[in-house]
Amino acid sequence: MSAPPASHESKGMPKLRLNALRVLCEELRNPFSAGETVRAGVCPILTTLATKPENKETREAASKALCALAVDSNGRASMTENKSAVEVLSALSDASPIVRSNIYDALVNYSAVREGVNQLVEAGYAPVLVEKAGKETDDVRHMPLNLLYNACKNENGLKAALESNAVEVCIENLGHKDSLVKHHAAATLGFLCFADSAKVTAIQNQAVEMLSELLADHFWKVRASAASALMSIMQTDAGKKSFVSCEGAVGKLVKLLKDKEDLVKINALKAIACAAVHPEARREMKESSDCLPVIHQIVDGGDPFMSKHASLAKDAVLWEP
Repeated sequence: MSAPPASHESKGMPKLRLNALRVLCEELRNPFSAGETVRAGVCPILTTLATKPENKETREAASKALCALAVDSNGRASMTENKSAVEVLSALSDASPIVRSNIYDALVNYSAVREGVNQLVEAGYAPVLVEKAGKETDDVRHMPLNLLYNACKNENGLKAALESNAVEVCIENLGHKDSLVKHHAAATLGFLCFADSAKVTAIQNQAVEMLSELLADHFWKVRASAASALMSIMQTDAGKKSFVSCEGAVGKLVKLLKDKEDLVKINALKAIACAAVHPEARREMKESSDCLPVIHQIVDGGDPFMSKHASLAKDAVLWEP
């Protein structure tokens, strides 16, 4: 005997659910409505709908709503209470790049708070994100790198990432064609390199050479994160030596002092202060027609924060043994 035909209600349910999810996304953008919606218990429903239904459109709409939820402080608290990070981990392997992108976005916003970072680490995200950063599709690949950066803010997360070869994966992505991938790879690598073992691995795997090339990248966020990563690596003598041995690296770093973006200039000043400890780098900087004159301009420029870092860089360049 054949199964009875589906009722009119069951046929229309996916469309009804999609419409409800779309309305919910709009409501969650309103802080007043978001609080009431969260208190009504929407969080566990969204995590289920983002991971379970066979209907791709439902998963995409639910993951988008979850992303909106994670922007709200009440939503993040509810995600912690409901252990949402554990529940949505499987969605990072969803066949739909839209679902994956939405879940990554939601988790990046969620991990903006300490409770979110801790739950990511407890759920075992660090090694998963390292793997995803090496295999994700090009248009999504920057997202696991960005989320990995947040996961490494927890000591156990940092340890798990390093043990999963996160440094090597970040270095591999420095050569990616996508600018956002390069930016997040360099930023995450710089964070990882606060650990001494990561500095050693980075130097051994030619990260300094690749980062030095990225100082001249067309995208300012890549330049900023490359300078920051070099600053981290150059905390060691081996890092300074590796940087100085890169042809034209000092000149590229000095050129960033005239960058239009303040973050690029700040990171360049920090990197210069580190590199100038090396005699050869210090000599090149003193002989540069731009380095000290531009640093002096920044010192006198009226921005206290910028002036502070420029003064430190100037003292490093002018230091005499």
